[in-house]
Amino acid sequence: MQEKTLPHEILESAEKVGFDIDPMVAPDAPKLLLNFNKVVAVKDAPGLILKSKEIDDGIVADIIVTKGVKIKYPLHLCFGMVAQTGIQEIVARFIIEDGAEVLMLAHCSFPNACDLVHKMEAKIAVGKGAKFLYEERHYHGENSGASVYPTFEADIGEGSYFKTVFSLVQGTVGKVNINANIYAQKDAKIEMITKAYGKSDKDKVMIRDAVFLEGNNSRGTIRMRAAARGGGEVFMEGITEGNAPGATGHVDCKEIIQGFGSTARATPLVRVTDEMARITHEAAVGRVNQKELDTLMARGLTEEEAVDMIVKGML
Repeated sequence: MQEKTLPHEILESAEKVGFDIDPMVAPDAPKLLLNFNKVVAVKDAPGLILKSKEIDDGIVADIIVTKGVKIKYPLHLCFGMVAQTGIQEIVARFIIEDGAEVLMLAHCSFPNACDLVHKMEAKIAVGKGAKFLYEERHYHGENSGASVYPTFEADIGEGSYFKTVFSLVQGTVGKVNINANIYAQKDAKIEMITKAYGKSDKDKVMIRDAVFLEGNNSRGTIRMRAAARGGGEVFMEGITEGNAPGATGHVDCKEIIQGFGSTARATPLVRVTDEMARITHEAAVGRVNQKELDTLMARGLTEEEAVDMIVKGML
């Protein structure tokens, strides 16, 4: 079954980032799996509509959960490419209708990237009283050869819950520029978690997460964690706006910097236009804790291994 769905390099990278590949490739599990511009496996479920069209450099896809349907098992998505070079473009629309619930586990894999570009344009619409959990883990190989440029626009309906987790911790980064705008309506709740690890002077990370609290009593939390080592550059910007009575939000940015030439920047931005809204923020950039480093090295780890363990623990 595995050989009939995704190349082994992509499946191996899914395991490296912590995904269990058995349900991903199980025949009855809901899935949409892509290698470059070819849909290699697709399986819907009652109330889950998966529509895709292959284009020259990628796909256009609609992913819809119909009204009131609660998808029992995670929907697995894979946007992968085993080639060393090329351009992949994904245009995706996610529609979670009123009262629906779904967990999506997305794996973006470019294990052999040397000069490869991945672009994604995603539109997300979540209806009233719905729950949408979306986790995306990336693996870009070991050569810092990927350039990844996703954009996300999401509207979260009244009383709904949206949580998104982005993780780029294993392997190298290359160049990453992410831009996300999330709008919360009345009583909606949003959580955004972002983790990135730049390890060399070829790794450049720029991530902008923005939450706009437009509805009464809407809530939003942005948590950003990043590390820059070996000349890597990381810039994270978390933005929250409180534009309605009772809106509450928080931006939390923490980064670690290690090694000559590395750069880490964290910018929490808050804006309030309604006197009954409340937005808070915090940011910290610093080096690895020396006491933790000494303790790990005393137990037999090299300095590089100890730093890597501390950073991954923070992430």
